[in-house]
Amino acid sequence: MQAMQSTRAIRVSAILFFCAALCAVGSLAQKTANAPIDRRALVTRHNVVVHQIDPNGAMAVGNGDFAFNFDVTGLQSFPEYYAKTMPIGILSDWGWHSFPNPDEYTLDDYPMTVVPKYGRQFIFPSASTSHPTPDAAYLRANPHRFGLARIGLEMTHPDGSPVLITDLNDITQTLDLWAGLLTSSFTVDGTPVRVTTSAHPTRDEVATHITSPLIASGRLKIRIGFPYASDSFGPDYQDWTHPGLHTTLLTRLSPTSADFDRTLDSTHYTARVLWSPGATLAETAPHQFLLSSNSDSIELTACFSPNKIASPADSESAVESASSAYWLHYWTTGGVIDLSGNSDPRAAELERRIVLSQYLMAVHDSGPLPPQETGLGVNSWYGKFHMEMYWWHAAHWALWGHPEILERSLDSLTQMMPPGRNMAALEGAKGVKWSKMTDPSGVESPSGVGPALVWQQPHPIYLAELVYRARKAEDARAHTDQAERATLDRYKDIVFATADYMATFVDYDPARKEYVLGPGINSADEKHTDLAHNLNPTMELAYWKWALETAQQWRIRLGLPPDPLWAKVIDHIATPTVRNGIYPAMELPVETTPSTMTTFMYGVLPGRGIDKDAMRNTLHRVAHTDAPQSSVQNSVTWGTAMMAMCAARLNEPDLAIQLLVGKYDQNPFRASGYTVRRPEQTPMYMPANGGWLSAVALMAAGWDGAVDKDGKPTNAPGFPESWHVRYENLQPLP
Repeated sequence: MQAMQSTRAIRVSAILFFCAALCAVGSLAQKTANAPIDRRALVTRHNVVVHQIDPNGAMAVGNGDFAFNFDVTGLQSFPEYYAKTMPIGILSDWGWHSFPNPDEYTLDDYPMTVVPKYGRQFIFPSASTSHPTPDAAYLRANPHRFGLARIGLEMTHPDGSPVLITDLNDITQTLDLWAGLLTSSFTVDGTPVRVTTSAHPTRDEVATHITSPLIASGRLKIRIGFPYASDSFGPDYQDWTHPGLHTTLLTRLSPTSADFDRTLDSTHYTARVLWSPGATLAETAPHQFLLSSNSDSIELTACFSPNKIASPADSESAVESASSAYWLHYWTTGGVIDLSGNSDPRAAELERRIVLSQYLMAVHDSGPLPPQETGLGVNSWYGKFHMEMYWWHAAHWALWGHPEILERSLDSLTQMMPPGRNMAALEGAKGVKWSKMTDPSGVESPSGVGPALVWQQPHPIYLAELVYRARKAEDARAHTDQAERATLDRYKDIVFATADYMATFVDYDPARKEYVLGPGINSADEKHTDLAHNLNPTMELAYWKWALETAQQWRIRLGLPPDPLWAKVIDHIATPTVRNGIYPAMELPVETTPSTMTTFMYGVLPGRGIDKDAMRNTLHRVAHTDAPQSSVQNSVTWGTAMMAMCAARLNEPDLAIQLLVGKYDQNPFRASGYTVRRPEQTPMYMPANGGWLSAVALMAAGWDGAVDKDGKPTNAPGFPESWHVRYENLQPLP
């Protein structure tokens, strides 16, 4: 918790006063020579405007640590309408809870599964996810994220009956992306209601201003409620059925403010609420409160913290001003791509997806922890984050001119290293093993699949390298090497501990005279469950070698000699398998099915030593079966973005575009920009948004050594020649 708080303290408060009219855009590169991009016009032409009630229409304002998820009223007024699709509430990066543990279950006492491998053992906490044992069920579900509160409108008709969501008319809801400001208007029985909503950029604080004649007549009030934590896998994270299991202590601070001290078992946090003069707060039931006023206008600010709150809550206008300043800074300092001027309608749709993804990732995925797959919108896997998805959540920050945001979560890996060292030691390895499904502690969650995945291990090296490259580019512009050197010192322990584990996790096979991966592991596509016989997953071999080469380069940059064991593994690790002209998922078992995951080798990775013909064959096979037009479920995963990156590197830009926006009118990038993987499990899927941003960064800014058909350095190599592409402040991939 202290690490997360200190990370937040790093944020520069000066952004609240940022008012520059022009952007320091860095280098400008584009397919067509044009004036600098009008960033405000670019962003605001994709403002989200809603005129209809939609059970999938929940959206959010927030700051990456904290998100307020709202419905069509701009608040959280009709949760029952969204309960089965996009449950609405308030989530944070620090809001974690554990149910009582009378049996004192711990991973240290958990019965581990052992797979023999080359004279030693692969040891991991296996468990059935459908019928887990009591200890496995507890360790998987705890700790979990929980909802901090719910703030909505309570409205009645003249006869006193409750207003239903279907009673709302004349709906117009506009999310102003440039300012992070939501404006919602509608009528009830012909009477207008207007609501503005915004979130503070550096405090976990939401503010709203409501105007309507219904307030003074007593027919519109603000409802504040506090739930217990849910034991659900997801997506809902609130339990409103057990009021006796938690406490809410109200302390009135003044006629216009109050504290709510909350206790859920061993979890404690505080909510401080400030409202406009003339309003009255009343407790109506356990954990339930109503704010009413005799005026036609009412303002409310709610600030949340895991600790006692020392400072007053901000006014509604102060929160709105801070939000506007932050988003101005965000939009004018990061990367942008302008695809206007293209007649192909896919260009406008791709630009929409880019801008909305930039907004969503800042709201949900810019905090001090690796994010969960559904960000701060709904829970999935109890709110725990998946380290194998970390690249897809975070890599784009460095590529899009915001390495400081990536550093927020990259710094948190330090607190997860102790359990990682313990897991590595169990296997007779050195360094740090990164858990698959985990929480701020870094402790692994029992599962039949997760702990056997290894493709998350190189991610910290790749992400640290992206930060290094971004900082080095900054130094080049400033004619210094201070940021570059500071980055090496800042992340060397993470990089070296990761590389130590990778180099000691592989085994030397004397018969083959090679280092091999496995047995005991699953492939990244999670389709190979015979752990005792799995050997040499294709993508992982390539990633292992590239990451160790990169870690070795970090030693050289720091003036250290190359690590001799790393060098042996680099020189002698098994070569990825090509079979029948394609890359399968794994060497053993023998199979001929191509794997989408192997396109990672020449998309995310630069494909050193890759068989390009085999990769092209593989891409064409998997693009045919896993492309957007073939399956709604597959259309919005990070895998589609990965294939697009591979297509770009193979000089097939038309295929890259088709993958990202093929049949865009049928592809569920919702009006909000949220994507869907499995509606019942992940009704919003942030790795897809992050994947799209990384893919487009590669397509625009290119990669090391990118050249055109004549062998000359080129810009926007991943876009069709006929497209007009303008971009600013993007970094190429390795």
